Amino acid sequence: MLHHSLLILSLLLLTCAPALAQSPPPASLGGFDLGEDSARFGRHLTPGKPRPLEDAPYLTRRNIKRSGAFRGGYILTGTCAAPGKVTRIKLKYTDGSEEFFRRLCGALMDRYGLPAEYKGDLEGLVLGNKWSFTNERGESVSLMVQHSEAEGLDHDKGNTIKLTNWGLVDSERSCHQAKHPKAAPLSPAPASLDGYLPR
Repeated sequence: MLHHSLLILSLLLLTCAPALAQSPPPASLGGFDLGEDSARFGRHLTPGKPRPLEDAPYLTRRNIKRSGAFRGGYILTGTCAAPGKVTRIKLKYTDGSEEFFRRLCGALMDRYGLPAEYKGDLEGLVLGNKWSFTNERGESVSLMVQHSEAEGLDHDKGNTIKLTNWGLVDSERSCHQAKHPKAAPLSPAPASLDGYLPR
């Protein structure tokens, strides 16, 4: 019942929300800065080489060590237009409770106004809010906080926060596409799917 009430309240708030938050856009989260060289944060990152993302080869991922209020997370960095530059920061809070999530949302609303989007599910297992900004360089920046009670390998249970500079992400994508023209389209699916199904 609490989840349902919170969902309805969030949806009602969003009907009055402005398209964009009014405060200056955030550029830093948990000691990490968007647009900065990831080498600056080396001691806060787990050892090992950055891992390219399968669906976004123009970005690599570095995991963040557990520290203070955060139980980990990751940063995404560019590989083409600005190699090593931080494009996204995602952190997982040590406190995974819904009460802490509500406090986070309240503090973020105090700072940035009402969110631009609700980012939860209708069942109330995932609650979330997203703020959208445009920084002084005209780049799109988003801030999203979520709480999840969902169990399983595909879910990140607890409280997470993500800060993304979509302008930097788009620059990396465009640079990669220019250097790697699209391959020939894949062959159409065969008439029989027998060899493509689990056994």
